[in-house]
Amino acid sequence: MLEVRLVQASDVTAVLALITAVLAEFGLEFGKGSTTDDELRELPDSYTTRGGAFWIARRDGELLGTCGVFPLSPGTFELRKMYLLPESRGLGLGTRLLDEAVEWVRAQGGTRIVLDTVEEMSRAIAFYEAHGFVRDDGQVRGSRCTRGYTRTL
Repeated sequence: MLEVRLVQASDVTAVLALITAVLAEFGLEFGKGSTTDDELRELPDSYTTRGGAFWIARRDGELLGTCGVFPLSPGTFELRKMYLLPESRGLGLGTRLLDEAVEWVRAQGGTRIVLDTVEEMSRAIAFYEAHGFVRDDGQVRGSRCTRGYTRTL
């Protein structure tokens, strides 16, 4: 059974393992060129104290994906850490996680979601574009990221 829920502190080890595995798939290393080590090790507080939220998706107890958002400015939220294991891609799980995040952002009064990514993640880029994100490199915030996207809600 598929479950999408807010992350708990007890999920941190599995979240770190999933993100490390997905980054390795693209030749990237967790923590290299990024300042997110503490952000992930301190879940969920690192998101909730900033006015954000972080979700995980599990099937039969196995972690398959992650997704988080937090506010950047009034009305604008950043989509972060959207990762799916290879075997869970193409099953609608990314859409479920994104829909959860969009619904939550709207409930907080958000009107825009931004994200940044790397060119190597071409399937993720296609996913974002298919879900209404348009390229906006002017807002790239991540130190290793090269592409930015914006979606108006």
